[in-house]
Amino acid sequence: MADQIPKTMRAAVVKDFNKGYEVRDIDVPTDLGPNDILVKIAAAGYCHTDLQVMQGVYESAGAKPGLVGSHEPAGTVVKVGSDAGKSNIHVGDRVGSINTFAFCGECNACKHQGQQLCEKLVGMLGLTINGGFAEYMKADARVVSKIPESIPWDEAAPLFCAGATVYGALLASGVKRGEWLTIVGIGGLGHLGVQYAKALGANVIAIDNRKEGIETVLSVPSHLRPDKTFVIDSEDAQKRVIEELQSSFYDTNPGVDRVVINAEARNLIKFSQQFLRKGGVVVDVGLPSETTLEVDPFALSFKEQTVKGRLICTPEQSQDMINLHAKNGCRAHIEKTYGVDQINEMFEHYQRKDLKGRLCMVF
Repeated sequence: MADQIPKTMRAAVVKDFNKGYEVRDIDVPTDLGPNDILVKIAAAGYCHTDLQVMQGVYESAGAKPGLVGSHEPAGTVVKVGSDAGKSNIHVGDRVGSINTFAFCGECNACKHQGQQLCEKLVGMLGLTINGGFAEYMKADARVVSKIPESIPWDEAAPLFCAGATVYGALLASGVKRGEWLTIVGIGGLGHLGVQYAKALGANVIAIDNRKEGIETVLSVPSHLRPDKTFVIDSEDAQKRVIEELQSSFYDTNPGVDRVVINAEARNLIKFSQQFLRKGGVVVDVGLPSETTLEVDPFALSFKEQTVKGRLICTPEQSQDMINLHAKNGCRAHIEKTYGVDQINEMFEHYQRKDLKGRLCMVF
């Protein structure tokens, strides 16, 4: 395959912050380090973080005009570095990558928390170094997951941020089989999170402020659908949901056991705390960029609740997520696919309020 790799490729790059993208030819990154692999991209998802990269949110971290976006890449390995075989990654493998690139493996975070938090990380795909909106992409063989043939390319790509992030949040929540879990925000992350939580044996409540979100999650395979759904599109609806959930499920200490928040409204932690049980856990991955989050201090202390964050799951957990997805017949809802030359159309589409699931670039 190496003989067939071109010298240049089509890529969608950030034109300038808040100015959209431009498509141009750039060099194929064939200069591989020992742990690097070159992936021929088949599909790359568009994520909320891509929007934030475009808005300049990650400029201080190293994002800049000319960056190739997307940290949801999936494709076929066409070239490997000298040590890639140690990670059991070979030419011809179907793989996808979380955004972690070139972790050190020696720092405290790598050893005890996860390589995604590496203190000496070289970069993050699609955020600070080139990602998947191109015909080829360099990835870290130690980070990628193998994708079973049963998962189509366009459905596989979003799993490497949306899937990996919400799966990591579920693990961080500590949810156990038979417990009640509420997922707030049923977009790209939420509709996958509901399915993964059901596959793990939890009882699941899906909440969104858009009927489109609930419609999406009700379209997944029947054994993976939520047990309860709510559309909260008014203050009265919010009050009714709080009243119902805070008095349900248990004879003593009623309420839900865990909450995972995937939306960025600042009040959602405080809202969720109202129906979270004593000792319950909220995990927030909504990541608002221009505001702080609201937390109810009295519920936090008097109910001894825990509020925590999660970046993304570890590389090992990412493979577990892919395997869970395939084994249980989970589906990623792809509303529409675009070619690389249609990047600005995809960018505009992503910002529509009636978006269902995910958008994906295909090659």
